[in-house]
Amino acid sequence: MHISIILNYIGIVACVVLYLLNSPKLFINNLLGSFILFFIFIFVRLIAHKGLGWGDIHYSLFCGLVSGLPGFIFSALMASFIGLLIFLIIKIRAGSKSIKYVRVPFVPMMFAGTCLGLVVNKLFEGIW
Repeated sequence: MHISIILNYIGIVACVVLYLLNSPKLFINNLLGSFILFFIFIFVRLIAHKGLGWGDIHYSLFCGLVSGLPGFIFSALMASFIGLLIFLIIKIRAGSKSIKYVRVPFVPMMFAGTCLGLVVNKLFEGIW
């Protein structure tokens, strides 16, 4: 097992413990968001024929657990938007060369999208 997957599971266990100690009701909400995001990523992997790696799918559990039920939607959209921007930069830099076999890990974009989602959630906390 890779060290990144082990660290991911350690983060998940730490989140679960902190949520259970602080707010069990919030834990159920975030756990539901985590499972929904996880199954969405599994579905995308099955449809896209290995478009997402298993590391991305494992990390989606952590991102969903941190973001929660409504927050994971915004976080996933931001991660996709950031990934699109990076892919466009790669395409522009490649020029006329084919980028058919270029593999870009999605975990950094998921991390950035989750962080951005948490910041936006904190800024608009009183509104919704």
